[in-house]
Amino acid sequence: MYNLIAFCKWCQDLPLPELARNIKNLGFEGVDLPCRPNAPITHQTGIDKLPEVRRVFEDHGLKLARLVTGLRESNDETERLLETINSVGVKKIRIGGYHISEGTDPHQLLDTARKNLVDFQTLLEKHGVKGAIQNHSGNTLDVNISSCLLMLQDCDPRWVGVQYDPGHLTLSGEPVSLAIGLLGDYLHSVNFKSPRQEYFSHPKTGRLTFKPIWVPLKDGMLDLPMVLSALKAAQYTDPISIHAEYRSFFHLVEHHLKPTNTLVAEDVKYVRQLMQELNI
Repeated sequence: MYNLIAFCKWCQDLPLPELARNIKNLGFEGVDLPCRPNAPITHQTGIDKLPEVRRVFEDHGLKLARLVTGLRESNDETERLLETINSVGVKKIRIGGYHISEGTDPHQLLDTARKNLVDFQTLLEKHGVKGAIQNHSGNTLDVNISSCLLMLQDCDPRWVGVQYDPGHLTLSGEPVSLAIGLLGDYLHSVNFKSPRQEYFSHPKTGRLTFKPIWVPLKDGMLDLPMVLSALKAAQYTDPISIHAEYRSFFHLVEHHLKPTNTLVAEDVKYVRQLMQELNI
């Protein structure tokens, strides 16, 4: 079975011991920790705090398995953080993606991203940490695996790859077999969450409009048995990160600890049940 780790954004504001207990009680083996701007642990504070984080997690039987960062640029602070990340035993991190803002030329942004990623690879290799961009639906340069690979075509997959998020690909339109087939050696890590398209009448135009909401894994569009089988066939062996994102048009469930914990526990149980059924 794959180890399951918690992308703990929904409970990241808890004191560290309470955060660790919460994640352990939900059945996870490890943590996929936010370490980025606007998180309790940032790029700046992570340099000093990550050793304590690892110690507290280990005291609760958890592994600090991965980090979600916004790192993109090479500078002294980034170098110090990467040095710390390596020292606490984390070997894989997510790095910053590229949103396409209004008025941005996508070709120019692609050129910038390709150059930045090659430069950043040098720093990752120096510190023995593997980075990945996450495929992310919406107006992003990393909207699917095909676009991510365009960004990474000058990079060595030993050091920079793709964090495969099949939930986002249900919105971006890339089938599971195509995505994993294209990834090859660039498959760095995996996230699970699942959307569902809901529709409404646009209040201004009256036209039928579709918008995704994020729901428990068994209730969304993600074909999880297919994804798990494809990962097994691709000989993926690293942990899978469960992303506790549950939201509708009207309510962000993930902003409330107890109901989110209930849904996360159901997701963990569902994934483990599927892995048992599929002999993974």
